[in-house]
Amino acid sequence: MPLVQIHALRRPGRDLTALGDAVHQAMTETIDVPADDLFQVLHQHDPGHLRYHPGYLGIERDDDVVFVAITMRAGRTVEQKRALYRRITELAAERAGIEPRNVLVTITENQLCDWSFGDGVAQLVAGERQP
Repeated sequence: MPLVQIHALRRPGRDLTALGDAVHQAMTETIDVPADDLFQVLHQHDPGHLRYHPGYLGIERDDDVVFVAITMRAGRTVEQKRALYRRITELAAERAGIEPRNVLVTITENQLCDWSFGDGVAQLVAGERQP
């Protein structure tokens, strides 16, 4: 049930689909996300609409930087999250040509009752009326 949002600067020939596929594969491999649980929003921004510090924490970033924001239910371990971060950067490099230094990942956790997949119903809450 993760919702993934990917933000990157608009660049000629940039296709965020490959990066979205990389993130999804990393989630299926490291945090037990089912293959059919695919919900993503891919954003391309004009220069000046995506800001970052090029050397924060000693990591040298450039305009190939991408922000990956994952909203998901709580419960994954620190080890699972570390594996996810590593795998996202590996696959981003392999599939989309984005260097690991340019991949910033954030995770926001919530509860099952915080999701509705349609019809105004909290499908993941036990006892919730289904349409």
